[in-house]
Amino acid sequence: MKTEINVEYCLYGDDLKPNDITKHLELVPSLSYKKGDLIKQNRIMTRLEGCWEIETGYAPSMDINDALSKLEDILNEKTDKIMEIKRANELESKLTIVIKIYDNEVPGMYFSPSTLSFIVNDLVAEMDICTYIN
Repeated sequence: MKTEINVEYCLYGDDLKPNDITKHLELVPSLSYKKGDLIKQNRIMTRLEGCWEIETGYAPSMDINDALSKLEDILNEKTDKIMEIKRANELESKLTIVIKIYDNEVPGMYFSPSTLSFIVNDLVAEMDICTYIN
């Protein structure tokens, strides 16, 4: 098995309305829910905030920039709309890079200035990197 990478971009907040974001961005989310929705696995606990998320999907790669480029292609023409939505609804955003490492094949993990600019300046997102060694 080869190392796989997925990148997720999430808008989140108390007043998030997933259907409005989907309509405004003309993108179908990978995951969405509203504050107060039941957590399906638990059926007792509710979501503490709303979430609208889009992801690249896991793909074999030895460089995180492959997945980051894929996400940038999806969102590049939408950044102005994303910022409008964030301001109007007091939302935050997060970009998460998820790496599943197999056979000790650790991918390259560096950020070009243009990638950092896209994440920090265009999306105004915090960033997480999650690694799982299998």
